[in-house]
Amino acid sequence: MVVPPPGLRKTVIVSEQRSESGYENRLLAALPPDEAARLAPYLVEREFRAAEVVAQAGEPIEVILFPYDLVTSTVTPLPSGEVVEVGLMGAEGITGLDVLYGQNIAHTTVIVQIPGRGAVTPAADFVREIVAPAGRGHAMLLRYANTFMAMVAQVAACNAVHPADQRLARWLCMAHDRVRRERFSLTHEYVSMMLGVRRATITTSAAMLRSAGAIDYHRGNVTVLDRHALERAACSCYPVLRKLGDEAYGLAS
Repeated sequence: MVVPPPGLRKTVIVSEQRSESGYENRLLAALPPDEAARLAPYLVEREFRAAEVVAQAGEPIEVILFPYDLVTSTVTPLPSGEVVEVGLMGAEGITGLDVLYGQNIAHTTVIVQIPGRGAVTPAADFVREIVAPAGRGHAMLLRYANTFMAMVAQVAACNAVHPADQRLARWLCMAHDRVRRERFSLTHEYVSMMLGVRRATITTSAAMLRSAGAIDYHRGNVTVLDRHALERAACSCYPVLRKLGDEAYGLAS
């Protein structure tokens, strides 16, 4: 079982605002109207803090999160006890994909990497209203899950062969796509954990991107200054991963 790093907090339903319409999550917004109406009473919109645990490997899946402008990292353990990111998710996805296949135990740990807003619902209500009826919404979510697995495979290959500076640029491009703002909070500690490299390596790689004019980095905050420069610095996996995400919605040319 993955043991989250110190300071991670388990997600619980905290009532802030009931979701009604204009969902910022692409999957939630794309649900057929009848299925969206069934799920709506159980959705709560709220802020999520960095390092919050959404799902814990080996434990029951209690909530389903539809990210808005936050970014989650799906991580898996190594025999040494370290954890490495295998997937990144934002407004294009949902957490708790295991429940789509009838499983209520998480196989991976999901944490909030970049804080922001999202909508959350109890997993039991999601299963009853969306999964069990096996309607068009369920089929759409299965299509996304299949795409996410393809992205996991691509990230695994990327982690095995590409240098840290290119992987960091790729990661920042993917995060920037999902938060949809130029400035977001991010620490060296968690990025090094996600990419499976030493913190000093991230410091060096970030300095290279700063020298290229792609980003600025100050006190745990990243600002994307030149998106084109950031994409040029990224490895060849980034366009592949972006195309996979677009294909999930029929957007690829």
